[in-house]
Amino acid sequence: EEVKAEGAEGAEEAKAPEPKDDRSFEERLAALVKPDSVPQPDQDRVNGKLSELNGAIDKCEKRLTEIKAAIEAANSLRDGTKNESRAIVDQLKAVRARVKAAQGEREDIYQQLREMTTARQAQQKSLQDLKRSLKYEDVAQVEAKVRELEAKIEQGQCADLREEKKVMQEIKNLNATKSVISQYQTQRQSQTDDSELRGELEKRRAEATQRLDAARKEAEVLEKDLEARKAKTQGSGPNVNELWKEQKELYSNIKSHRSEIKKVNQGFKEEVNAWRDFQKALGRYNRERTRILGEQKRAEWEAKKAEESKPVDEDVPTDDPYFKHPWAEEIYTCIDLEKVLTSFLPLGAPKEEAPKEETKKEAVELDKKLYKAAIGKGAVDDEDAFAGLTEGSKKKKGKSKTNAPPEKPKEKKITLTLDTLTSLSNIGVEVPLTSEAVQASIDKIKEKKKEFEGKTEEEKKALKNKKSGGKGPGKGGAEPKTKDPSLLVNVHVNAPSADKVSVSFDYPALGSAA
Repeated sequence: EEVKAEGAEGAEEAKAPEPKDDRSFEERLAALVKPDSVPQPDQDRVNGKLSELNGAIDKCEKRLTEIKAAIEAANSLRDGTKNESRAIVDQLKAVRARVKAAQGEREDIYQQLREMTTARQAQQKSLQDLKRSLKYEDVAQVEAKVRELEAKIEQGQCADLREEKKVMQEIKNLNATKSVISQYQTQRQSQTDDSELRGELEKRRAEATQRLDAARKEAEVLEKDLEARKAKTQGSGPNVNELWKEQKELYSNIKSHRSEIKKVNQGFKEEVNAWRDFQKALGRYNRERTRILGEQKRAEWEAKKAEESKPVDEDVPTDDPYFKHPWAEEIYTCIDLEKVLTSFLPLGAPKEEAPKEETKKEAVELDKKLYKAAIGKGAVDDEDAFAGLTEGSKKKKGKSKTNAPPEKPKEKKITLTLDTLTSLSNIGVEVPLTSEAVQASIDKIKEKKKEFEGKTEEEKKALKNKKSGGKGPGKGGAEPKTKDPSLLVNVHVNAPSADKVSVSFDYPALGSAA
């Protein structure tokens, strides 16, 4: 899955459009940052550590099995002596219940005594506080003092009004203390002697204490007997408490070992992830470096090929007027077509420039070779297309009319080679079908030549882009269909025998189609 993921990632990187980088190859290589090296995880070391921890866990589990067996054996032995000590346990439970009851009864008596003591102390404190606040302890004493003060006022013994007011305020205060004295006397009278009740409670407390001590002594005797039986049972078997303690420690060790195993696995997983990330980053770095180096080598190779493809005499001076002209190929085609078609002019037709005899012979021979190659070896045409182009025409039989006026040239059908037809179609000139139409085609070729001489390199590039823009048969498009069947070349083949083949062509006006 990881390999597939890396392959998908590489495919996405290959499909993503790459922005044009204007930097040099050296700058692009210098900008690449090689990732820091990450050591490959040591699988053997991790396996050794895990084996050690698993071995320790197995050892602990083996010891736990032994401890469980020992505990089960001790429990079986204890179950055998359990019936013997059950009676002692029941007696001990009854004695402990009496101890608990005696403790509860004694605690209740203690609580009652504490409450009585607290109430008595509170009552005594209240009486003491009232007594300290009173000047007189009897209402009769207060009334006697009030009468004495009233008599003093009536007899006029007060020196002034101020002293009289003071005496009257004292009388008022004495009358107010009567209620407090009554309350004090009432509380003093209500205070009862609880010595009898206290004595009874003390007696009950002593009896409960005596019963508690006796029960405790009996329980102690029973506990000693039970412990002796337990010691006898444990002496004949393993110490269960120690086994339980050891079992707990073993469980703790197993838990610690498993935690350590989890930690080791997690650390190894992090190391593996870090190493894989480093491998991915290193792969991206190597792919990018290889791509840049490949582009550099390709650029160097293209520059070398361009240098090698330059003509040896590129810098040599030349008198060719169309040297390095963007439309030189079309211009040379026009010149060649003009030479070829000139040979097909009628014999009596006027010519602007009579071509040299050698040039004429070369053109005729060239057309003958091309024509024979087109119709096949050993083919015989019904009509010799080159009859009027040889040096001197054959004389007719009979008497020659020396003084007769020159005859008007007859219109004659001409046959052109496939290369000539293709060249005429490429430059957009109508194909002449008769010798009379040759002059018009030559004039049209001259016009095309002048037109090509005036065109620029930008127009040449625009024409190439226009041609390469459409989808042809090799680029996913369908075969172009001819709109007009009349524009096709009709080929008629007649083969009476293997050594005699006759071929004739009907050429359309390809110039108009172009």
